[in-house]
Amino acid sequence: MSPQPDMMALHRQLLEGAALQKAGDWTAAERIYQGVIAQVPGHPLALHLAASVAASRGQFVQAIDFYRRSLAVRPEDATAWQGLAQACWSVGDDGGALSAAQRAIALAPQSARSWYVHAGAMQRQYDWSRARDSLAKAQALCNDEPTSALILGEQWNVAQQLCDWDALERFRQAVRDRGHLPLPFVALALADDPALHRRAAEKSWQGAGPPQPIASGHRSRHERIRIAYLSADFHDHATAHLTAELFERHDRRRFELTGISWGPDDGSRMRRRLMRAFDQFWDVRGQDSVQIVARMRAAEIDVAVDLKGHTMLAKPELFLNKPAPVIVNYLGYPGTMGVAVYDYIIGDATVTPFEAAGHYSERIVQMPHSYQVNDSQRAMAAHVPSRADEGLPAQGFVFAAFNSPYKIRREFFRVWMDLLNQVQGSVLWLVCEHPATQQNLRAEAAACGVAPERLVFARRVPPDLHLARHAHAGVLLDNLPVNAHTTSSDALWTGVPVVTCRGQAFAGRVAASLLRAVGLPELVAENLEGYRALALRIAQDAAYREQLRAHLRAARDSAPLFDAARFAGDIERAYGQMYERWQQGLPPQAFAVAELSGHGYKDSI
Repeated sequence: MSPQPDMMALHRQLLEGAALQKAGDWTAAERIYQGVIAQVPGHPLALHLAASVAASRGQFVQAIDFYRRSLAVRPEDATAWQGLAQACWSVGDDGGALSAAQRAIALAPQSARSWYVHAGAMQRQYDWSRARDSLAKAQALCNDEPTSALILGEQWNVAQQLCDWDALERFRQAVRDRGHLPLPFVALALADDPALHRRAAEKSWQGAGPPQPIASGHRSRHERIRIAYLSADFHDHATAHLTAELFERHDRRRFELTGISWGPDDGSRMRRRLMRAFDQFWDVRGQDSVQIVARMRAAEIDVAVDLKGHTMLAKPELFLNKPAPVIVNYLGYPGTMGVAVYDYIIGDATVTPFEAAGHYSERIVQMPHSYQVNDSQRAMAAHVPSRADEGLPAQGFVFAAFNSPYKIRREFFRVWMDLLNQVQGSVLWLVCEHPATQQNLRAEAAACGVAPERLVFARRVPPDLHLARHAHAGVLLDNLPVNAHTTSSDALWTGVPVVTCRGQAFAGRVAASLLRAVGLPELVAENLEGYRALALRIAQDAAYREQLRAHLRAARDSAPLFDAARFAGDIERAYGQMYERWQQGLPPQAFAVAELSGHGYKDSI
């Protein structure tokens, strides 16, 4: 018989590991926990602590396994259920997150964290009303300032989704009064302030552990530059609809492409198209960041392009471990990542002017037209749904506001209501399915003297039908502080003019970038009065409106915004310069990719 382990000694080891973990020495703590598990495979506390270290490192698949093994022994551990819920969010297991959150509440209804994780599960279900209620309970129970700050940030986020602008202003003031920095994505919509966005991004890395850079001595030069695009959105998703043709257009004589996906396989036509577009397609669901980094290093990836940034299901910790010598922040997140391990951010002269370099931890690379790539092969349904199908009146001008509700702000909405009051018989067409949000918007319309029924809420349809129904829209109305991004390019592609206000930060300059790239910079206003005047002219001047539509119809075949082949050549030159600087042992440097007329190119500067 093997000797029985000394449980007191193991307990002391776990206390030592917990102290090391609290001090940030995750490696030493993990070694201790694994040692205890080796002696007692079912030790619930060791498994729980090992799970927490794995989650801190972004190894969520391993964390889920440890949490479940711990809970199999000690199912009454509410803290483990809370941790399991958060780990499940991080891998996109929404059902698992909700189930774990419900168990946490049943076991610890007086725990603020139980209600916080339940609110997170509700947000993933797009149940904003229940998320709001759970967050209110969490805040009422919370007696820990850092946790209260997190809850406050989520309360702000949910109020945005509900268009509850009175609550939004209360939460905004509370954030300011308490000096909190929200999560990076929340910060984009909190204020049109790129300095705030950088501070929030930098704070998000606190406690993430030190980077593990690739040794700089050996610099392999490959016959083809090895580019990896990483995302959770390689399925029927807005990012995929923008990027698919770029992947197909890359010059395979010079570049070898790997797609690295940890998002769902939805079985869609887009998923199949993307899998064909890459030389290699890695479905890394079930693998943690350490495993993915090891595989990328073994494959000697030269340039890793993060298409997620600080957005849902992102894996920023993966990039902290430097899976390739050159790391690029592109497209998915309109702002800085806030950590020096990212070498470059791809923008353009509008969204990332060089004079704004202080707001970015990365070096700015400016594309010659717009940073946003588009797919010229996007499908549009041949059949246009009727106005009646869409709940629109048979006659009357249609102002479209297709941004997600979280982007709408009261000052813009009131301009929209003023436009409805000035344009007889017009309606506002919105994308919003949540009943409470619709109710809040209709109540605000009534307060502005507009009949609530003049707000029409678009039904959910497939992407090709959504593009086709743009035929009923007279103009797309944009927002600040976060512009319409893919929403703007969809409208421009279908011939619908976009009216925008130019913001200060990347997120509030995207529509201006797109309008510049289709030759309509005159539709970019500098203030709300100019914005109102532009929208009103388009609504009231049919000849001007048709002039804009004719311009956009021609732009589909001629404008740089919709020329994926041209864009691919430009971004390849950017990657080439990044790669050569690394090969020469030079640090990252900002540069512009400049284009000559007639599709000729000159060297970057």
